[in-house]
Amino acid sequence: MQSHQEWVLATAVGLVMTGASLVAPILPLYALEFGVSYTAAGALITGFAVARLSFDMLGGVAGDRFGARRVTMSGAILIAVAGVTAALAPSYWVLLLSRFIEGVGSALFTTAAFQFLVQITERSRLGRATALFQTGMLVGFAIGPFAGGYLAELGDFRTPFWAYAAFGVLVAVISRLLITDVPSSGRTIGEVFRAAGSLLRKREIRVLALVAFALFVMRSGARITLFPLYGNKVVGLDPASIGTILSVSAVVNLLVVNFVGRMVDRVGRKPVAIWGLVASAFATAAYGMFGTFTSLMVVSAVFGIASGVASIPPPTMVGDLAPEGSEGSAVGLYKMAGDLGFVVGPLMVGAIADAGAFSIGFAASGAILLVAAGAMLTIGETGRKLGKGSS
Repeated sequence: MQSHQEWVLATAVGLVMTGASLVAPILPLYALEFGVSYTAAGALITGFAVARLSFDMLGGVAGDRFGARRVTMSGAILIAVAGVTAALAPSYWVLLLSRFIEGVGSALFTTAAFQFLVQITERSRLGRATALFQTGMLVGFAIGPFAGGYLAELGDFRTPFWAYAAFGVLVAVISRLLITDVPSSGRTIGEVFRAAGSLLRKREIRVLALVAFALFVMRSGARITLFPLYGNKVVGLDPASIGTILSVSAVVNLLVVNFVGRMVDRVGRKPVAIWGLVASAFATAAYGMFGTFTSLMVVSAVFGIASGVASIPPPTMVGDLAPEGSEGSAVGLYKMAGDLGFVVGPLMVGAIADAGAFSIGFAASGAILLVAAGAMLTIGETGRKLGKGSS
């Protein structure tokens, strides 16, 4: 049975991700209302990603020093401020600033929320708790775009940002009233930073950072950036068909993650991670090998299963390995590596697509996953290294 606190965290992260997804479909269109170029509109995505990348580790360190609940609340409040700023933006530059603030808030919130999950969960069932946490995220990602488009139709492009701000306030209240505080480590900020630096000397942490990088290159590069271009320019699919294919993988992913969480706790983290990474590598490469709507639907379903299997073990292993008092720093390092992949992935596959080599782009993303799977072979099973509070 999932604990009350785990459900609260899953609900809170689901609300934040719903809010983030509310603005996703209308953000570029909103930017164009200020008379800017397509490149400037794209910079709104980059600004958010750069802010997250810059503050993931700082969010983890802050969580270790000041406590996860306080940092979670701070992140939610910043998200609310960003939503209001975007809704009232008189110019493109204010809108860009709001995206940076949102990225900082997102980094603080998601890092501290998972840190808290690691702190309160027995290691013997951390896989299931991680799966529930990711279920909240996936549900938010699924609901947000539809609701955001509908809100923009009812009002205007600013309306979804007001809703996002309201979600931020609601999550801040939930964090304050429903999340039980876990005392901070009590160490000075210098001691926390030194402990965070020592994590990089652990081979397991470095390998898991590589895995996070590979997974996010796959998501942001191959799936989000390259596949829509390939589907339209090479296969000749319309936007609705492309969206349908991508939705299949998202729905299948949502259906399998909780089963994977149970498997990770019963079978072990390492074997599930390796099989998931290898399967994801071949499923990613397969996108570039097929050229019909039906075949790509099948590939997308397989990709959804494979990526679901690959996504649960790595953060669970980070939780296993995190020393007491440095859980936030460990999570921050993992998230920072993932967000680096999120930034690099679209640039890498975009350059390959410019050369007209779509299949090579999918294969390159798959190759990085295979490298990550190979690196996983060099570390041990973390599920046996049960931490404090395990049963």
